[in-house]
Amino acid sequence: MSSQTSRIVWITGFLGIIFLGFGIIWGTVVFDSFEVVPDDLDRTADLEGTYTLVDTPFTTRLLSNATVASLAASGGGGALLSDPEIAGLLANPALGDLVSNPAVLELLADPSVLAPLADPTVLAALSDPSVLAAVADPTLLPALMAANPAVGALLIDPAVRGLLASGAVGALLTNPDLMALITSPALGAALANPVVSSLLADPDALALVLDPRTQQILVNPANLPTVDIPVRVHRVRIADRVEGDNLYLTETITTTNLVDGSDMGLLDPRFGPSSTTLVVDRSDKTYVTALMDEGSKRSGHWGLPFHTDKNTAYPSWISFAGQPLDAVYGETTSTNGLQTYTYVVDVVNVPLGVNDPAGTGLPLVFGTHTIAFIEPVTGAGVDATVMDTVSALAPDGSTYLRIANNLEYTDASVEVLVDDIDGKKNQIVWFGSWLPMGSSIVGAILLLVAIGLFLKGRNQIA
Repeated sequence: MSSQTSRIVWITGFLGIIFLGFGIIWGTVVFDSFEVVPDDLDRTADLEGTYTLVDTPFTTRLLSNATVASLAASGGGGALLSDPEIAGLLANPALGDLVSNPAVLELLADPSVLAPLADPTVLAALSDPSVLAAVADPTLLPALMAANPAVGALLIDPAVRGLLASGAVGALLTNPDLMALITSPALGAALANPVVSSLLADPDALALVLDPRTQQILVNPANLPTVDIPVRVHRVRIADRVEGDNLYLTETITTTNLVDGSDMGLLDPRFGPSSTTLVVDRSDKTYVTALMDEGSKRSGHWGLPFHTDKNTAYPSWISFAGQPLDAVYGETTSTNGLQTYTYVVDVVNVPLGVNDPAGTGLPLVFGTHTIAFIEPVTGAGVDATVMDTVSALAPDGSTYLRIANNLEYTDASVEVLVDDIDGKKNQIVWFGSWLPMGSSIVGAILLLVAIGLFLKGRNQIA
């Protein structure tokens, strides 16, 4: 073998070893140290949807009314509303007019005065404008009596005159619902009911009881009314520092009531602005629970790991539940053109270990149907829909909602996240796969060339 050929063999072989060694070492040792959560991670996302809350302003007003509170405590509310006649009378829209009209109430206080209303002839006469005119101006009465003796006879009836003197005729004749109410055979029984009497003595209590929300509470005190509020959740995560393998993040959340643009904390302190320090293991994306403050400790996964495995369930922190729950693979899909895996948390009636703050004594349980859209190479989420519920669980299995959310990432947030994660995925693919693989292939080819030249040279010498 000539010295020139020998030199080529050695150079080619040396380069082959370098390229092959670089590919192997980079792919198995060096790159692993780069495949971590970046220490300059800053990320902003917005979610929009609704929060469902107990209608606290209404329940506060309800419970502050002594009459209704007494009714609820006695358990008489359910019995009251279960009587169809009484419930029908209470639901009559004219009941409010009845209570607010002293003349009609005075009429009800004297059954003998009320009795003529049962006579159709009296009702017809009272509907005649000439009769009402004669009532208003007694000088017209003789002419009326001469023209219509029957009506004249009615007007001199003491019961009818008492009815006219009550001052309630005008209100009755202009309000058919009120007329039907006071002539109902069930009204007497209803007024004899002490519960109804107490309500009639308290107009605000009556208005509350007539509200369907109150009726559902009186029938079942655990069935509190709720209200849906459109919201926007603005979440910002900023990397503060790195200590070894641990990344310290500050997570700030503000929630806006989209009805009036106010901070949700004004309506419910639980949703006021918050700032939390999170500590995350940079390599496997789990929370480092021991390094977090006592009031904000979390466990499980902050994000799914690099090279997400379809066959693995990942315990992921769920804020509404205050605990990690398993996220399992659902399907492979596309988010804004980026291949993603869906990971689903789907549970019902998970015990929260606390009782209903509404004072029912029932335990609280949690349910969710959360779908996260994960880019599998980076393990990063680019979209999500979240439907959480916290409910009071009755012994018969019935649940009564206490708080819920129904949120999803805004289109603008998804677009930004997809662009960001797509770039990081490409870096991992190029530097984690193609670079070491390409270097190893080039190195192996160079070594084969060097070996071939070496063997050829030896054969020529032989």
